[in-house]
Amino acid sequence: MKPFRGLLTEKENALVYITGIAYDLGASVGKGASFAPSVIRDLSKHLPPFTMDGDSIEDIKLYDNDIITPDSLDDIKNKTLELFTENIFNVFIGGDHSVSIPLEENFYDYWIKQNKTPVIIHIDAHPDFCDFYDGSKYSHACPNMRAYDKGYKLENITLIGIRGFERQEVEFFDKHPELKIYRSSYIKENGINNMLEQIINKYSSEEYVVYISYDIDANDPSFVSGTGTPEAFGMDSYEVLKVITTLINKLNVKCFDIVEVSPTLDDKNNTASWLVLKTLYEVFRKLIEKR
Repeated sequence: MKPFRGLLTEKENALVYITGIAYDLGASVGKGASFAPSVIRDLSKHLPPFTMDGDSIEDIKLYDNDIITPDSLDDIKNKTLELFTENIFNVFIGGDHSVSIPLEENFYDYWIKQNKTPVIIHIDAHPDFCDFYDGSKYSHACPNMRAYDKGYKLENITLIGIRGFERQEVEFFDKHPELKIYRSSYIKENGINNMLEQIINKYSSEEYVVYISYDIDANDPSFVSGTGTPEAFGMDSYEVLKVITTLINKLNVKCFDIVEVSPTLDDKNNTASWLVLKTLYEVFRKLIEKR
């Protein structure tokens, strides 16, 4: 049985490309995210092409770009470069969060040439704004600092669900109030609708094109155990889903990655991997509606 049951088409007909990236050399605590693309693809053979409400997603026209097994972040950048040369929606399944570094670089380079303003919406328990972590500038704790180095403006990087900080990040944030951080405590106290309204009002102009990077540890670990750096006091899985699908529905989102799922740390039922699939199917429904 083929992956992504009932959803696949030829590349020339596709509306969405989906690519796995088997890489976790940037992870610092729990390893195993390199296995996520293969596990998720295997599970997808068994998931019928319907949303949680029974809506068909068979019209999504998904091209399966299989799994990249890179030697380095530069290798990821080179192997995904052509995927950003077309005005098409890209989905990437990591892999630890360092895979976002080359992906966000390719995204930036393509859309700047189209005279658009690239935006990153980072949904995560952690800011990932370290300059160095574990002696590396390319750790999974560094994607947003590398994006800043690349040229993304701080006012165009938005962090959602944050609740675990390094000292270097806190000191950086104190110096840069233009960077918007929606801490988990803010979301819990004010609700997600308040936050979503602010983000949509900020980025709804046609000037902006959005990359959503979703670390599975944004979800509270009571819902998702299969990740290397779980943090208490997060959003529940439905709240995270609503954030993602609302932003995709309302903004010009062109790229979506899901990272830090570790099947080796997950429970026996692959709960985190199943969550990724169900989230993707709800995303596909929103893309069909927008079209």
